[in-house]
Amino acid sequence: MIEKHDNTEGYCRKLGHFLSFNYCRTVNNNLPCSKVLDCWFQHFPIQQFIKDNYSEKEHSIIFEPPEPKLQSLSEILQNAQQRLGKDDIK
Repeated sequence: MIEKHDNTEGYCRKLGHFLSFNYCRTVNNNLPCSKVLDCWFQHFPIQQFIKDNYSEKEHSIIFEPPEPKLQSLSEILQNAQQRLGKDDIK
């Protein structure tokens, strides 16, 4: 059962405070956070949990390297420009 550990609390290394596993399990478009192995290995066999509950395709999405910060900031700026209807914000 995928919800088995949902009420277990652990420290989030990304956000810097304690959260329930439910948050970590669903934060990435209903898939686990990419740091799930780092944060939960001491609480229960997280590698086996991932293997048992997610497909190989989902594994590749979960553990896909994050895009570079500069690229994501550029995309945020482009989206803001489009929403404002301005193509030449500098």
